[in-house]
Amino acid sequence: MAENVRVAVRVRPFNQREKDRAAKLIIRMERNSTYIANPEDGTEKTFTFDFSYNSFVPRDEADYASQDVVYNDLGIGILNNAFEGYNCSLFAYGQTGSGKSYSMVSD
Repeated sequence: MAENVRVAVRVRPFNQREKDRAAKLIIRMERNSTYIANPEDGTEKTFTFDFSYNSFVPRDEADYASQDVVYNDLGIGILNNAFEGYNCSLFAYGQTGSGKSYSMVSD
């Protein structure tokens, strides 16, 4: 049976430019919720998705979302639907440098 639209968000590790600028992480994730903190006062906004993947934390931590985790949650369903003859699309959306390619092909 075909799956409907599912929305996922993934936070990637800092790139070298962000490390050089001593960027501060303002995002945290718990289950399918993503929390974004205001860097000035620490207040948080909460957003809920079908999946919230934390790939910022080190790979050896339990909360790390590897490429395999993302593939198992999202990719397999898309491929199965395609094999059953359904039209399928996978979109990676975001600002330049936000991690679209990281989420689609690398780990």
